This record gives sequence, C-alpha cells and structure tokens, in this order.
Amino acid sequence: MTRNQKTKIVVGAGEYHNNPGWLHLQKDELNLIKREDWLTHFEPSSLSVILAEHVWEHLTIEEGIQTAALCYEFLKPGGYVRCAVPDRYFPNEAYQTAVQIGGPGPLDHPASSHKVVHTYHTLSSLFETAGFRISLLEYHDEKGQFH
Repeated sequence: MTRNQKTKIVVGAGEYHNNPGWLHLQKDELNLIKREDWLTHFEPSSLSVILAEHVWEHLTIEEGIQTAALCYEFLKPGGYVRCAVPDRYFPNEAYQTAVQIGGPGPLDHPASSHKVVHTYHTLSSLFETAGFRISLLEYHDEKGQFH
C-alpha cells in the first residue's frame, strides 16, 4: 500500500476488519503517540476519518492529549475522530470491575493495560485541548442516565 492511499483509518482494530476500504492499523504499525510513525504512513492534513474503539483507555491522559493532537494534525479540514471507550458512569458494578484500571486480574485480560476509565468530561476535555469541537453521541452522566 502506498503512502496516503487510504484516507479513512481504524486504529487499534484488532483482528476485526469490518470496515471495507479503510486502512486498519495496529500499535506495531502505528504507535499513536509517535509523530514519526504517523509520518511514515501519512502527510499532515491527509486523513478524512480516524476510528478508535477501545484505544484511548490504554493511554494516560497526557498520552491521550498528545495522540488527539496528532490526530488533529493529520486530519483534513472537516475530518473527524470517532472514539469509543469504556464509560466510567455506566451503572453496572460488574462492568466497572471488568474495565477498571489494570483490569480485573489476569494479565492477558483486555483491560490489563487500561490506564484510565473515561467519563464524558475527561474524554471531551482531552480532545478539546487538542483543538477539536466535540459532539457526544452516547454516554452516561454522573447519575447513570444514558444520553
């Protein structure tokens, strides 16, 4: 694949590639906090969409801001990030145990590398710090109400 062939990317896609026509990248292909990795694949202002599901919880707040800033740099004007993370306000104790920082136990558990469990406040704030305007699509508030 040549540089910039795809303008829609999925980061942290895992083994699921259910977005035909999108470029799916793993951490070993694109380390999100390293600008030089981004430059290996893309030019600034060259991407239309970045899809990141269950990625930002594996970054510290500082790394999350740094990564959001890189996304902002590499998106075309009008481009966007679709980001989904575990919800700290989801009102279910078993869910919160499963997604907690460090995970619920075994080192091979997907949550074992969680560094933060975001609320709509924390996730919005880090993207706003990077320059994004935020549109929340689905989240729970402090009372556990779904929006």
